Amino acid sequence: MRVRPTRFAGILGGVLLWGSAALAQTQAPPSPQFDVLGFIQAATLDTTHSICTPTDPALAGGTVTVNGITMIVPCNTILQMPAATLTWAQLFDSASSAPVGSVIGTVPAAGSGQTRLALTDGPAPFPSFEVHVQGNVVTDPAGGAARYIVGLIVPVTQQGLNASSGIVNYIDYPTGAFRVGGKLNDANCSATAPGGGPGCSGALVQINDPVGRWGATHSPDPRFSADTTNSTVVAATGIPVCIPRVAPPGNDPLCPLFGGSQNTGNRPRNGDPRFPVDAFLATGAPLRGFTMPAPGGDFPDPRQQVPIQVGDQVNYAGTLFKIDPSGPGDKTNTYISAHTLVDNLGIFTAPGTTPAYVYVESFLIGTDGAPVAGLLQEATTRLTVVGTTTDPTRQVGIYAKDVNPCTGAETLRLLVFEDPAIQPVKGRFVHRDLGGNYMPPTREYEVLSLAGTTPNVANGFTAGAFSLPNFEFVFPENHNFGDPLLPFNFQDLPFLAQGSGPLSGSGPVVGQLDPWPGSIVPAKASCASGGTAPIAAAGSDITVAGGTNVTLHGQVTLDPNSTGATISWTQTGGPGDALANPTTLTPSFTAPIVNPGTSAVLTFLLTVTDQFGTGTSTTNVTVTPTTDIVAITAATWKLLAGGKRQGKLSVTATSSDPTASLTLVEFAEDFTNIPLGTGTQTGNPPGTYTWSQSGLQAPSTLTVTSSKGGSATATCGFLDANGIITCQ
Repeated sequence: MRVRPTRFAGILGGVLLWGSAALAQTQAPPSPQFDVLGFIQAATLDTTHSICTPTDPALAGGTVTVNGITMIVPCNTILQMPAATLTWAQLFDSASSAPVGSVIGTVPAAGSGQTRLALTDGPAPFPSFEVHVQGNVVTDPAGGAARYIVGLIVPVTQQGLNASSGIVNYIDYPTGAFRVGGKLNDANCSATAPGGGPGCSGALVQINDPVGRWGATHSPDPRFSADTTNSTVVAATGIPVCIPRVAPPGNDPLCPLFGGSQNTGNRPRNGDPRFPVDAFLATGAPLRGFTMPAPGGDFPDPRQQVPIQVGDQVNYAGTLFKIDPSGPGDKTNTYISAHTLVDNLGIFTAPGTTPAYVYVESFLIGTDGAPVAGLLQEATTRLTVVGTTTDPTRQVGIYAKDVNPCTGAETLRLLVFEDPAIQPVKGRFVHRDLGGNYMPPTREYEVLSLAGTTPNVANGFTAGAFSLPNFEFVFPENHNFGDPLLPFNFQDLPFLAQGSGPLSGSGPVVGQLDPWPGSIVPAKASCASGGTAPIAAAGSDITVAGGTNVTLHGQVTLDPNSTGATISWTQTGGPGDALANPTTLTPSFTAPIVNPGTSAVLTFLLTVTDQFGTGTSTTNVTVTPTTDIVAITAATWKLLAGGKRQGKLSVTATSSDPTASLTLVEFAEDFTNIPLGTGTQTGNPPGTYTWSQSGLQAPSTLTVTSSKGGSATATCGFLDANGIITCQ
């Protein structure tokens, strides 16, 4: 069998996953997850390498304390800031947080070995910084202590992004600062004082811009900057907006207020004969919605940014700073350094022309997850993407960025196309799918306009493309209250399990998290010449009853440049048992019958080979005595008229123990597991159960499980001329 590159097998969407057969004996619960959100009380950097030994100091780990819980931050941890990524060690590097350009007020320096983010730092931050930490509780094999090991830190912010909104009432062009929510053109604002002075009404805001992308260069802390590669300072439709670097009547060619036949630059005025009149605006006020002409003609020019103007309604998020660090925390001594700003402007580009811009508002993806033995779980591959584009006549493609863990080379993997033209809101695109072929999850995603991309426009951006880190992953959840908590399946996130290549493109290679946040450490990437050897995962160890039909569930990750891999399962331990389909990721066998009071352990080796090398992994199946024997005696699915592949399923099964109860699960052709519950027991003979249900997808396999330990699986064939599928 050959598998496609960079894909996990066994993809399930919005489904219920069952463990492989009912457990016949007590087993240790899995490592439970933890999910912590709160202020950073303390943060340490492991400079003595007592937690882990990094390949480079930049990849060192440490600890973080939130809500009284101290958690281990592994080596190779990459932090998600609002619009940037840093390693844990870089968070402690004073150079990464040093102010850039002309900032409002002064910024206190970080103490040695401190982040300026933790409450125990000196001086303490103003206000507190918040962090969202997810990980698993792993028992230390040496001392037996419970260790809280972090898998993801996404993101580090202030008070849930510290968001606000309002109307721009004053702009201080020399400092690039502006006021929001005050009196329009407030006479108390002084043109000679930064931000209009303390008497100027409204909240004081300045864009965190360490490279001068949207105006003058200023950043009190570049760790919390706006995204200088993919603009997070935009109009609602996605075109970048800016603060002119000079006050009118001067003109900033990178943020043009003037120019063209109407001398209105990129903010034409209401009443301009080229555009419809806005009834909600005074004549001569800057328009809030219009379509730009094709580039190369008159202004407005889509190749340049759009100036923010007094009267614009903006939504923004950022970091609260003091102007005077020793002063009070009231509004006269504070300002927001914004990393995200959306100006409520409906500005579009000429249909079918370039440049055309895209912007992503929100992103969420599931993580799938292999079954955990004995636990019913709800897993998903759902995908939600909401964004906007300046050219709604062109579709957009949503892509995952697969990263070679050895070289860092990125490969775009198409997830889905979306058509903004069918949305009720002009320029918006929305994709919501409860399950699809979207695995494996990646750290970054990219949205591309089919109008094409245009590099180096709008002061250094690439139009038609928007890359973003993902902050929200949906992990498997328990389906039954009271069951042991499921662990977070970090092994299914390649950027954690295998790494992400050289740091910043040329630094040390970011490898697997160390220590691993789980009880079973996944195989590491093996870097060979030209590519990465396959990563094989044979699945968790399971316990089954004798006579049970068992299916193993392997997973494979391949280098993006792999031409395909060969798969082979072999039994390396325990009583001999014939494997069916040993060259697929889901071989099966019938567990041997063992005597009462005994058990047997069968060990299976998964081997995956491609042109870059070989990956192996093993799994153990413990077989316990069976108290009953289950058989599926009849099973058919009949297509309903006009049912669009929906039909009626009828199943009959028997148990050798008349006191047993039997439950049925259908594994459908669309890769969903459908639990059909306990069957109806008939009186002749005892131990016979039946199921009959309409409106079901066509089945691939059926599994009946007994409360006494036995189980049986039937494989379903193809639709015959009478619209019937038979399973046996």
